[in-house]
Amino acid sequence: MPTPDAAPSGVSLGVAAAARRLGVAPATLRTWARRYGLGPSEHESGSHRRYTPEDLARLVVMRRLTLEGVPPVTAAASALATDPSDAALALAAGGADGAGGPDPDEPDERVTTGDVPAVVALAGDLGVWSAVLPADRTPLTRRPSPAGQGALQRAVLAGDAPGAAAAVLAACSSKGPLRAWEEVVEPARQALGRRWEATGPGVDSEVLLTAATLEALRALRRPPERTTAVVLLAPAEGEADALPLHVLAAAVAARGVRPWVLAPGLPREAVAAAVRRTGPAAVLVHAQRPVADAGAQLAPLPRLRHPARLVLSGPGWDGTDLPEGRAALRAPALAGALEVLLEATEA
Repeated sequence: MPTPDAAPSGVSLGVAAAARRLGVAPATLRTWARRYGLGPSEHESGSHRRYTPEDLARLVVMRRLTLEGVPPVTAAASALATDPSDAALALAAGGADGAGGPDPDEPDERVTTGDVPAVVALAGDLGVWSAVLPADRTPLTRRPSPAGQGALQRAVLAGDAPGAAAAVLAACSSKGPLRAWEEVVEPARQALGRRWEATGPGVDSEVLLTAATLEALRALRRPPERTTAVVLLAPAEGEADALPLHVLAAAVAARGVRPWVLAPGLPREAVAAAVRRTGPAAVLVHAQRPVADAGAQLAPLPRLRHPARLVLSGPGWDGTDLPEGRAALRAPALAGALEVLLEATEA
Protein backbone atom coordinates (compact mmCIF):
# COMPACT_ATOMS: atom_id res chain seq x y z
CA MET A 1 0.00 0.00 0.00
CA PRO A 2 1.66 3.24 -1.08
CA THR A 3 1.74 6.21 1.24
CA PRO A 4 -0.42 9.25 0.34
CA ASP A 5 2.46 11.37 -0.84
CA ALA A 6 3.63 8.51 -3.04
CA ALA A 7 0.35 8.16 -4.88
CA PRO A 8 0.81 7.96 -8.62
CA SER A 9 -0.01 11.14 -10.45
CA GLY A 10 -1.26 9.60 -13.70
CA VAL A 11 -4.79 8.69 -12.55
CA SER A 12 -7.49 11.32 -13.13
CA LEU A 13 -11.28 11.46 -12.93
CA GLY A 14 -14.02 13.23 -14.84
CA VAL A 15 -16.57 15.47 -13.14
CA ALA A 16 -19.19 12.76 -12.61
CA ALA A 17 -16.75 10.25 -11.14
CA ALA A 18 -15.13 12.87 -8.92
CA ALA A 19 -18.55 13.98 -7.69
CA ARG A 20 -19.44 10.39 -6.77
CA ARG A 21 -16.16 10.02 -4.91
CA LEU A 22 -16.87 13.14 -2.86
CA GLY A 23 -20.59 12.49 -2.35
CA VAL A 24 -21.67 15.77 -3.96
CA ALA A 25 -23.59 16.72 -7.07
CA PRO A 26 -21.62 17.36 -10.28
CA ALA A 27 -23.16 20.84 -10.34
CA THR A 28 -21.49 21.54 -6.98
CA LEU A 29 -18.05 20.74 -8.42
CA ARG A 30 -18.73 23.02 -11.37
CA THR A 31 -19.76 25.78 -8.95
CA TRP A 32 -16.59 25.32 -6.90
CA ALA A 33 -14.53 25.45 -10.09
CA ARG A 34 -16.25 28.58 -11.38
CA ARG A 35 -16.40 30.53 -8.13
CA TYR A 36 -13.32 29.42 -6.24
CA GLY A 37 -10.86 28.03 -8.78
CA LEU A 38 -11.09 24.44 -7.52
CA GLY A 39 -11.48 22.96 -10.97
CA PRO A 40 -9.76 20.10 -12.78
CA SER A 41 -6.24 20.87 -13.92
CA GLU A 42 -5.49 18.01 -16.32
CA HIS A 43 -6.53 18.30 -19.95
CA GLU A 44 -6.44 15.46 -22.46
CA SER A 45 -6.61 16.25 -26.15
CA GLY A 46 -10.14 15.78 -27.50
CA SER A 47 -11.73 15.28 -24.07
CA HIS A 48 -12.94 17.23 -21.06
CA ARG A 49 -10.61 18.36 -18.32
CA ARG A 50 -10.08 15.82 -15.56
CA TYR A 51 -9.34 15.97 -11.85
CA THR A 52 -5.87 14.84 -10.85
CA PRO A 53 -5.14 13.25 -7.44
CA GLU A 54 -3.88 16.66 -6.31
CA ASP A 55 -7.14 18.30 -7.41
CA LEU A 56 -9.13 15.66 -5.52
CA ALA A 57 -7.03 16.21 -2.41
CA ARG A 58 -8.02 19.88 -2.35
CA LEU A 59 -11.66 19.00 -3.01
CA VAL A 60 -11.69 16.67 -0.01
CA VAL A 61 -10.48 19.55 2.17
CA MET A 62 -13.15 21.83 0.68
CA ARG A 63 -15.85 19.24 1.29
CA ARG A 64 -14.78 18.55 4.86
CA LEU A 65 -14.60 22.23 5.84
CA THR A 66 -17.98 23.15 4.32
CA LEU A 67 -19.62 20.27 6.16
CA GLU A 68 -18.09 21.62 9.36
CA GLY A 69 -19.86 24.92 8.73
CA VAL A 70 -16.92 26.93 7.35
CA PRO A 71 -18.10 29.51 4.76
CA PRO A 72 -17.35 28.26 1.23
CA VAL A 73 -15.08 31.20 0.38
CA THR A 74 -12.93 30.54 3.46
CA ALA A 75 -12.98 26.78 2.89
CA ALA A 76 -11.85 27.24 -0.71
CA ALA A 77 -8.98 29.50 0.33
CA SER A 78 -7.83 26.88 2.83
CA ALA A 79 -8.16 24.10 0.26
CA LEU A 80 -6.11 26.00 -2.32
CA ALA A 81 -3.45 26.80 0.26
CA THR A 82 -3.19 23.18 1.48
CA ASP A 83 -0.44 20.97 0.13
CA PRO A 84 -2.19 17.87 -1.29
CA SER A 85 0.33 15.52 0.31
CA ASP A 86 -0.19 17.10 3.73
CA ALA A 87 -3.96 16.94 3.28
CA ALA A 88 -3.79 13.26 2.38
CA LEU A 89 -1.68 12.44 5.41
CA ALA A 90 -3.95 14.38 7.78
CA LEU A 91 -7.12 12.86 6.43
CA ALA A 92 -5.68 9.36 6.33
CA ALA A 93 -4.61 9.70 9.95
CA GLY A 94 -8.19 10.70 10.79
CA GLY A 95 -9.79 7.53 9.49
CA ALA A 96 -8.06 5.76 6.59
CA ASP A 97 -7.84 2.07 7.05
CA GLY A 98 -5.70 1.24 4.08
CA ALA A 99 -8.50 -0.48 2.20
CA GLY A 100 -8.67 -0.21 -1.53
CA GLY A 101 -11.00 2.41 -2.95
CA PRO A 102 -14.06 1.91 -5.13
CA ASP A 103 -14.07 1.84 -8.88
CA PRO A 104 -14.10 5.48 -10.04
CA ASP A 105 -16.62 4.62 -12.73
CA GLU A 106 -19.11 3.02 -10.32
CA PRO A 107 -21.22 4.81 -7.66
CA ASP A 108 -19.92 4.25 -4.16
CA GLU A 109 -22.68 2.56 -2.14
CA ARG A 110 -21.12 3.75 1.11
CA VAL A 111 -21.93 7.36 0.26
CA THR A 112 -25.43 6.92 1.65
CA THR A 113 -24.68 4.56 4.54
CA GLY A 114 -22.77 4.45 7.76
CA ASP A 115 -22.77 6.48 10.97
CA VAL A 116 -19.33 8.09 10.88
CA PRO A 117 -19.01 11.76 9.85
CA ALA A 118 -16.41 10.97 7.21
CA VAL A 119 -14.36 7.98 6.13
CA VAL A 120 -11.27 8.78 4.12
CA ALA A 121 -9.98 5.96 1.93
CA LEU A 122 -6.79 5.78 -0.04
CA ALA A 123 -7.09 3.69 -3.20
CA GLY A 124 -3.64 2.20 -3.36
CA ASP A 125 -4.07 0.51 -6.71
CA LEU A 126 -5.37 3.67 -8.35
CA GLY A 127 -3.48 6.29 -6.40
CA VAL A 128 -6.72 8.22 -5.87
CA TRP A 129 -7.92 9.07 -2.38
CA SER A 130 -11.43 10.26 -1.67
CA ALA A 131 -13.79 11.23 1.11
CA VAL A 132 -16.72 8.87 1.46
CA LEU A 133 -19.34 11.05 3.13
CA PRO A 134 -22.85 9.97 4.11
CA ALA A 135 -25.19 12.09 2.02
CA ASP A 136 -27.66 12.53 4.88
CA ARG A 137 -25.00 13.73 7.33
CA THR A 138 -24.70 17.51 7.37
CA PRO A 139 -23.99 20.22 9.94
CA LEU A 140 -27.77 20.33 10.45
CA THR A 141 -27.98 16.78 11.75
CA ARG A 142 -24.54 16.24 13.26
CA ARG A 143 -24.16 19.35 15.37
CA PRO A 144 -25.80 20.14 18.70
CA SER A 145 -28.52 22.77 18.25
CA PRO A 146 -30.04 25.28 20.66
CA ALA A 147 -33.50 24.44 21.97
CA GLY A 148 -36.03 24.37 19.15
CA GLN A 149 -33.54 24.23 16.28
CA GLY A 150 -33.09 20.46 16.34
CA ALA A 151 -36.77 19.64 15.91
CA LEU A 152 -37.15 22.18 13.12
CA GLN A 153 -34.07 21.05 11.23
CA ARG A 154 -34.98 17.38 11.46
CA ALA A 155 -38.50 18.08 10.21
CA VAL A 156 -37.27 20.17 7.28
CA LEU A 157 -34.68 17.62 6.18
CA ALA A 158 -37.29 14.86 6.41
CA GLY A 159 -39.71 16.84 4.24
CA ASP A 160 -42.19 16.98 7.14
CA ALA A 161 -44.03 20.25 6.49
CA PRO A 162 -46.56 19.88 9.36
CA GLY A 163 -43.74 18.99 11.77
CA ALA A 164 -41.69 22.01 10.65
CA ALA A 165 -44.68 24.34 11.08
CA ALA A 166 -45.33 22.88 14.54
CA ALA A 167 -41.68 23.46 15.52
CA VAL A 168 -41.81 27.09 14.37
CA LEU A 169 -45.14 27.62 16.12
CA ALA A 170 -43.77 26.18 19.36
CA ALA A 171 -40.73 28.47 19.15
CA CYS A 172 -42.89 31.53 18.46
CA SER A 173 -45.22 30.65 21.32
CA SER A 174 -42.40 30.27 23.83
CA LYS A 175 -39.98 32.93 22.63
CA GLY A 176 -42.09 35.38 20.67
CA PRO A 177 -41.84 35.82 16.88
CA LEU A 178 -38.65 37.89 16.86
CA ARG A 179 -36.61 35.68 19.18
CA ALA A 180 -37.90 32.58 17.41
CA TRP A 181 -36.68 34.08 14.13
CA GLU A 182 -33.27 35.05 15.48
CA GLU A 183 -32.58 31.89 17.49
CA VAL A 184 -34.37 29.13 15.55
CA VAL A 185 -35.65 29.93 12.06
CA GLU A 186 -32.92 32.15 10.63
CA PRO A 187 -30.06 29.90 11.86
CA ALA A 188 -31.84 26.97 10.20
CA ARG A 189 -32.12 28.93 6.95
CA GLN A 190 -28.42 29.77 7.04
CA ALA A 191 -27.50 26.15 7.72
CA LEU A 192 -29.65 25.04 4.79
CA GLY A 193 -27.88 27.56 2.60
CA ARG A 194 -24.50 26.17 3.60
CA ARG A 195 -25.74 22.64 2.94
CA TRP A 196 -26.99 23.68 -0.49
CA GLU A 197 -23.64 25.26 -1.27
CA ALA A 198 -21.73 22.19 -0.11
CA THR A 199 -23.81 19.37 -1.55
CA GLY A 200 -26.12 20.74 -4.24
CA PRO A 201 -29.53 19.67 -2.82
CA GLY A 202 -31.29 22.08 -0.52
CA VAL A 203 -33.56 24.44 -2.44
CA ASP A 204 -36.63 22.32 -1.71
CA SER A 205 -35.80 22.32 2.00
CA GLU A 206 -35.52 26.10 2.10
CA VAL A 207 -38.85 26.46 0.31
CA LEU A 208 -40.43 24.07 2.81
CA LEU A 209 -38.98 26.04 5.74
CA THR A 210 -40.36 29.32 4.36
CA ALA A 211 -43.83 27.85 3.86
CA ALA A 212 -43.81 26.27 7.33
CA THR A 213 -42.77 29.56 8.93
CA LEU A 214 -45.55 31.48 7.19
CA GLU A 215 -48.09 28.85 8.24
CA ALA A 216 -46.93 29.06 11.86
CA LEU A 217 -47.04 32.85 11.88
CA ARG A 218 -50.62 32.81 10.56
CA ALA A 219 -51.59 30.36 13.31
CA LEU A 220 -50.34 32.57 16.14
CA ARG A 221 -52.97 33.92 18.49
CA ARG A 222 -53.43 37.66 18.18
CA PRO A 223 -54.74 39.84 20.99
CA PRO A 224 -57.49 42.39 20.33
CA GLU A 225 -56.24 45.46 18.47
CA ARG A 226 -55.51 48.25 20.92
CA THR A 227 -55.45 50.97 18.26
CA THR A 228 -56.85 51.71 14.84
CA ALA A 229 -53.37 52.68 13.65
CA VAL A 230 -51.84 50.67 10.80
CA VAL A 231 -48.16 50.10 10.06
CA LEU A 232 -47.20 49.35 6.47
CA LEU A 233 -44.22 47.05 5.84
CA ALA A 234 -42.66 46.91 2.37
CA PRO A 235 -39.52 45.29 0.94
CA ALA A 236 -37.12 47.62 -0.83
CA GLU A 237 -37.07 47.49 -4.60
CA GLY A 238 -35.10 44.49 -5.80
CA GLU A 239 -35.71 42.45 -2.63
CA ALA A 240 -37.19 39.00 -3.18
CA ASP A 241 -37.44 37.75 0.41
CA ALA A 242 -40.35 39.08 2.47
CA LEU A 243 -40.12 36.48 5.25
CA PRO A 244 -38.40 38.86 7.74
CA LEU A 245 -41.27 41.32 7.22
CA HIS A 246 -43.86 38.63 8.00
CA VAL A 247 -41.96 37.85 11.21
CA LEU A 248 -41.96 41.55 12.11
CA ALA A 249 -45.66 41.78 11.25
CA ALA A 250 -46.42 38.92 13.66
CA ALA A 251 -44.49 40.71 16.41
CA VAL A 252 -46.42 43.93 15.70
CA ALA A 253 -49.75 42.11 15.73
CA ALA A 254 -48.86 40.49 19.07
CA ARG A 255 -48.76 44.02 20.50
CA GLY A 256 -52.26 44.84 19.30
CA VAL A 257 -51.30 46.79 16.19
CA ARG A 258 -52.49 45.98 12.69
CA PRO A 259 -49.67 45.37 10.18
CA TRP A 260 -49.92 45.31 6.41
CA VAL A 261 -47.13 43.52 4.51
CA LEU A 262 -46.68 44.35 0.84
CA ALA A 263 -45.33 41.72 -1.52
CA PRO A 264 -41.87 41.94 -3.12
CA GLY A 265 -41.71 43.24 -6.68
CA LEU A 266 -44.43 45.88 -6.40
CA PRO A 267 -43.67 49.08 -8.32
CA ARG A 268 -42.85 52.01 -6.05
CA GLU A 269 -45.97 53.72 -7.36
CA ALA A 270 -48.09 50.86 -6.00
CA VAL A 271 -46.39 51.20 -2.62
CA ALA A 272 -47.07 54.95 -2.69
CA ALA A 273 -50.75 54.30 -3.46
CA ALA A 274 -50.97 51.94 -0.48
CA VAL A 275 -49.47 54.62 1.77
CA ARG A 276 -51.99 57.22 0.62
CA ARG A 277 -54.90 54.81 0.97
CA THR A 278 -54.13 53.59 4.51
CA GLY A 279 -52.65 56.69 6.14
CA PRO A 280 -50.34 54.53 8.28
CA ALA A 281 -48.72 55.52 11.54
CA ALA A 282 -45.43 54.28 10.11
CA VAL A 283 -44.03 53.03 6.83
CA LEU A 284 -41.13 50.59 7.04
CA VAL A 285 -38.97 49.74 4.02
CA HIS A 286 -36.74 46.71 4.57
CA ALA A 287 -33.52 46.04 2.62
CA GLN A 288 -31.19 43.10 3.08
CA ARG A 289 -29.11 43.87 -0.01
CA PRO A 290 -27.15 47.12 -0.31
CA VAL A 291 -29.28 49.99 -1.62
CA ALA A 292 -27.45 51.80 -4.39
CA ASP A 293 -29.75 54.82 -4.72
CA ALA A 294 -31.88 55.73 -1.70
CA GLY A 295 -33.38 58.66 -3.58
CA ALA A 296 -34.81 56.46 -6.33
CA GLN A 297 -36.19 54.08 -3.70
CA LEU A 298 -37.87 56.73 -1.56
CA ALA A 299 -38.78 59.54 -3.96
CA PRO A 300 -42.09 57.97 -5.10
CA LEU A 301 -43.32 57.63 -1.51
CA PRO A 302 -45.60 60.44 -0.33
CA ARG A 303 -44.38 62.63 2.52
CA LEU A 304 -45.76 61.39 5.82
CA ARG A 305 -47.66 63.82 7.98
CA HIS A 306 -46.39 64.30 11.52
CA PRO A 307 -46.23 62.19 13.68
CA ALA A 308 -46.15 59.36 11.11
CA ARG A 309 -42.66 57.95 10.60
CA LEU A 310 -40.60 56.47 7.81
CA VAL A 311 -38.44 53.59 9.04
CA LEU A 312 -35.55 52.03 7.10
CA SER A 313 -34.77 48.55 8.41
CA GLY A 314 -32.19 45.96 7.45
CA PRO A 315 -28.45 46.15 6.71
CA GLY A 316 -29.02 47.22 3.11
CA TRP A 317 -29.42 50.85 4.14
CA ASP A 318 -26.01 51.05 5.83
CA GLY A 319 -23.93 53.88 4.39
CA THR A 320 -26.70 55.27 2.18
CA ASP A 321 -27.48 58.97 2.10
CA LEU A 322 -31.09 60.05 2.23
CA PRO A 323 -32.42 62.48 -0.37
CA GLU A 324 -32.53 66.11 0.72
CA GLY A 325 -35.58 66.94 2.80
CA ARG A 326 -36.42 63.31 3.53
CA ALA A 327 -36.25 62.25 7.18
CA ALA A 328 -36.20 58.63 8.25
CA LEU A 329 -35.32 56.51 11.25
CA ARG A 330 -32.85 53.67 10.73
CA ALA A 331 -33.24 50.31 12.44
CA PRO A 332 -30.80 47.69 11.10
CA ALA A 333 -32.21 44.93 13.35
CA LEU A 334 -35.83 43.80 13.45
CA ALA A 335 -36.00 44.27 17.23
CA GLY A 336 -35.14 47.95 16.85
CA ALA A 337 -37.64 48.30 14.04
CA LEU A 338 -40.37 46.85 16.27
CA GLU A 339 -39.68 49.44 18.97
CA VAL A 340 -39.89 52.30 16.48
CA LEU A 341 -43.14 51.00 14.99
CA LEU A 342 -44.76 50.62 18.40
CA GLU A 343 -43.67 54.12 19.40
CA ALA A 344 -45.21 55.49 16.22
CA THR A 345 -48.59 53.93 17.06
CA GLU A 346 -48.56 55.51 20.49
CA ALA A 347 -47.73 59.02 19.30
